[in-house]
Amino acid sequence: QLKIVQPRSKGSKCVECTVEMNAHSTQGLLLLLASFFQARALSLSTRIFYDSSNHMHRDIQYHPEQSARIDACLDALSSYMRTTSQHLDLIDVSPVGQVSQKQQNWFREPFPHADLEYARQILIDIHSAEFVESLETKCRESRQRRIDEGKSALGFIGYLDDDTYITTESFHVCLRAAACWIECANLVLNSKRNFSFALTRPPGHHATKTLPNGFCTFNFAAAASVHATKHPGCEKVTILDWDVHYGQGVADIVEDLPNIRYASMHQVPAFPYTGQSRGVHGKHKNILTVPISPDSTWACGYHELFTEKVLPFCSSPDWEPDLIIVCSGYDALSSDELASCSLVAEDYGKMTRLLRDHLGDNAKIMFGLEGGYQLKQNVPGGNLADAVVETVKALK
Repeated sequence: QLKIVQPRSKGSKCVECTVEMNAHSTQGLLLLLASFFQARALSLSTRIFYDSSNHMHRDIQYHPEQSARIDACLDALSSYMRTTSQHLDLIDVSPVGQVSQKQQNWFREPFPHADLEYARQILIDIHSAEFVESLETKCRESRQRRIDEGKSALGFIGYLDDDTYITTESFHVCLRAAACWIECANLVLNSKRNFSFALTRPPGHHATKTLPNGFCTFNFAAAASVHATKHPGCEKVTILDWDVHYGQGVADIVEDLPNIRYASMHQVPAFPYTGQSRGVHGKHKNILTVPISPDSTWACGYHELFTEKVLPFCSSPDWEPDLIIVCSGYDALSSDELASCSLVAEDYGKMTRLLRDHLGDNAKIMFGLEGGYQLKQNVPGGNLADAVVETVKALK
């Protein structure tokens, strides 16, 4: 009997592969080695979750926050997977339809009812029962009214503010998005994956405890962080937000939670017109705001502030997080029309590598899509999909 034991990381279980061998063949050894390397590849792979039914959350007119954002990213990731040895799994959590079999490693894994109910409870924990149930009821009653009138169940309801719309299916789309973020946290905390990515919409970092805001209905980063702190062995969480807009909703929710830190680099002036002073804030000193001037580039502004201000706050000898959650907004691209910063797609790969280098080999990092709205092909500096691929490349 031969056994290979591969330690994954400090404090985690080992990967064991055991095979019975006989004296007449090396087949057992080959199976053992195959099992070992398969387990190793699995631990290094990145799982990317998406919801192919996210299009049921949509405006009745053009809106930059649209389902084509996810389609563009999936197409780009599919193209990338055909040309790389990097192991990616793309998981469709939609409860309906069939996964698009563009190539291997595409799977459909709808969430069981219990997972969605748990996600709902976490949303209640970070917002309130009234907040969550109000949106749930509005969507459910509007849907039933349309059915009673002989119309399609899917229909537009209206705007919650000047920018944030909902349909009859928005609550369930958002619930699945929250479950994706939570599952991403689970995967890395349980050492089943080194990295994971919730490629979901709508974004969430502007949603405060009591208000939807800025395209966002619920706050998924806050939900994932609060869930993570309930996980055995996870005492501290850092949320790193590189979306070009300040996630005032995340700050609003976590500022009272001393075991969660939030660091944001964002353009000033820009929506939501808060977080305009550089420094550490809150009674627990757990909120870092790093304003960036319009037209800032990687070389002029971003690199220095990211390495000297953001990374030390995210992790340091006196703050060693068990999980890093990256609010991955890509609207600081020079091509994005919703802001004025001047990053290029490759810069997001640079930030990801710097983050990994700063945290060390055993870092547990999950990513979740926030903003990023440029979908045109071949634009100078790259588009949303290009930047997502550059982020994933840096996870090799």
